[in-house]
Amino acid sequence: MKKLFFVMPVVFLCVAPLFASPAPDEPPSDAAPVETALSAGAAAKAETAPFAFTTPSDLRNNQYYLESVRLNALAQEMYDEGDYDASTEYAREALKYAELSDKYVAEHTMINAEAKLKWAESIQAPVRYPDKYSQAQAYWEEASGEYAAEQWGAAVVAAHQTLEALSGFEEAVRLPGIYTVRDWAATKDCLWNIAAMPWAYNDPFQWTIIYEANKSILPRPDEPDLVYPGLVLTLPSVKGEIREGMWLEGAEYPDF
Repeated sequence: MKKLFFVMPVVFLCVAPLFASPAPDEPPSDAAPVETALSAGAAAKAETAPFAFTTPSDLRNNQYYLESVRLNALAQEMYDEGDYDASTEYAREALKYAELSDKYVAEHTMINAEAKLKWAESIQAPVRYPDKYSQAQAYWEEASGEYAAEQWGAAVVAAHQTLEALSGFEEAVRLPGIYTVRDWAATKDCLWNIAAMPWAYNDPFQWTIIYEANKSILPRPDEPDLVYPGLVLTLPSVKGEIREGMWLEGAEYPDF
């Protein structure tokens, strides 16, 4: 008797059509085995992807995948016992759960990619890493389109590409964005000296940045050297660094 071997469903796989139900007294002579292979779209993307991606094992071994494995084992058992109708039904159920597993992995990979994209926005990635961020956005749009079309494997490939494009980004430096001018006699506060502070711009020649950002509130806009104690200045971001909150005397800040 020709023996038909079943192959366990694998995540992100498409499966050949199931064989028709055989006669109860003999196995099908021309039935195709339950084969598994990468979908054409996912395979094509995998060949051209600039990196080798892997799906975390906790996603691959989800409840749907494990159930598909169990059902596939039952299909093999029923086939070995000659109960071909039961074997076919178990195989169909196994494929259904394999599809649910594909969707589950795609959904959670998309969630991870979207969260990473939002994090990148929070660290000023569009300004600090414009090219890589733009590429990540393009991959994300592709992933969203594939997911909407229920092309789970292709969606996962594009979502992984999104994550890869966002890799290597670092948290932005966080520095004070507001400074209150102190008494000149005690601190020699002026735009030149404020700009020279390590946490400000670490360069006195950058005083013009502070001047342009605060010209409208200076007592005499045409005299930038005239600032008075208590004047609250805004220190704008110039290199994608995050500036927020008031400068506090005695607090430790990283150098710009």
